[in-house]
Amino acid sequence: SLLPGIVRTRQGAPAPNRRKRMCMSPSAQLKKGEPGPLTVPWGFAAQLEARPPPGCGWFSVADMLRRTAYSLGLFYYSLATQPLTFSRFALQYNRLWFGGAAGTAMTLLLPATPALLAAVAWGKRLRDYLLPQPGDDWKMAGPGRIWFLPPPSTLASIVYDALTPLADYVAAFVLFGDDPDGVEHTWYDAICKKEYWCGLLDAADARRPLQLGAWDGAALHDVSRGVESGGCDLVCKISDSYLGIGDRVFKRGVDFVTRGEVEDELRADPLYAGKPAVLCEIVSPSASLEVSSDGYGPVHSLDILTLRTGEGAKVLSVVLWTDCTTWSSHSAAAGYLVDVETETIVAPTAWYAPYFASMQAPLVGQRVPGAREACLKAMAAHDASELEWLTCVGWDAMITDEGPTFFEGNVAAYRTPRRMALSLSLADGFRSWMATRGKRSAAA
Repeated sequence: SLLPGIVRTRQGAPAPNRRKRMCMSPSAQLKKGEPGPLTVPWGFAAQLEARPPPGCGWFSVADMLRRTAYSLGLFYYSLATQPLTFSRFALQYNRLWFGGAAGTAMTLLLPATPALLAAVAWGKRLRDYLLPQPGDDWKMAGPGRIWFLPPPSTLASIVYDALTPLADYVAAFVLFGDDPDGVEHTWYDAICKKEYWCGLLDAADARRPLQLGAWDGAALHDVSRGVESGGCDLVCKISDSYLGIGDRVFKRGVDFVTRGEVEDELRADPLYAGKPAVLCEIVSPSASLEVSSDGYGPVHSLDILTLRTGEGAKVLSVVLWTDCTTWSSHSAAAGYLVDVETETIVAPTAWYAPYFASMQAPLVGQRVPGAREACLKAMAAHDASELEWLTCVGWDAMITDEGPTFFEGNVAAYRTPRRMALSLSLADGFRSWMATRGKRSAAA
């Protein structure tokens, strides 16, 4: 899932214009994108230096064609250099996503896979145009749809439709190889559910919202102090859900007073029938942190991507999602790259998704105190995992008055393609990394 946003906005009107710019002094600043001890050496600088094709914007036809070319290059490089591993991966992936017979047939035509994926995507586009089927696309089913909206240009969106499944396909192989569990997690998080991420975060001694209840699909059970304790509102999240689908907020004293009232609400919700879920306290962003544009409240999220390397997990990127219009960061209107070492906003992420392509960037130069500590905790949590195939994780966190607070991790199968196909240097970085997929050396 992307950015759970277990946060609440301050009550009342949007925050007034009270910002005091906090920029690093020249003596304290590192060169932008300079590799530090916490970062993947070839990763951050390449994202910072990425530019759209000359004379074109992000998510223009030219940009979509260029990203497609990088994905095609990685596809055929993988096929040429790891033919047996790639074939085993393809058979598993194709059968999982397209069914046994069709998936097997696609694998027999492996070199033509990019064209077949494009044909499937364009066929779906035509079907949706002629026979619309609301709710058929999981990417559009929740508040996190903003990360998957297509480009406004019809021609660019046609290329985008072909690029997206190809980039996801290639990224899955680059990250997981032919590991069955890794491939399965492109479809369903059988292992890495919310409870699993909580265990890793606890192993890293990272802060996370206090869990007060557990829904087993039919009944609500108290955890720790219990649902009725404390004064905070509660957020309920389905254990294997994503993109905010099914999230519910229960306001204390308004929606519930007793545990039974929450239980009755969940029993009446068909989304929760037979689905385990966790209920946690809602936590608030730091009162002193100013990481949103004028007119917006303090809701934000840090999207930290960690990649396994021979030296342990390191940070591939940190994105601040901000300028939110609801309690959740799924309503973000802006995203920024944050430099890990200086904790400074250094560039907008207009390249991340079409929704952000025309965003303004008034926060460049602003500091995000606590971002480095959050990265250290994310790295430690990733290192605590014994799953060899779990090579890249997206961590969602927020800066509170107590410091960075984490909500969960996510298998980064759908965050990584946005970077892998962004530029030639990033595609080449992942190509080189794929030779070992981050396995520790004997010396390490």
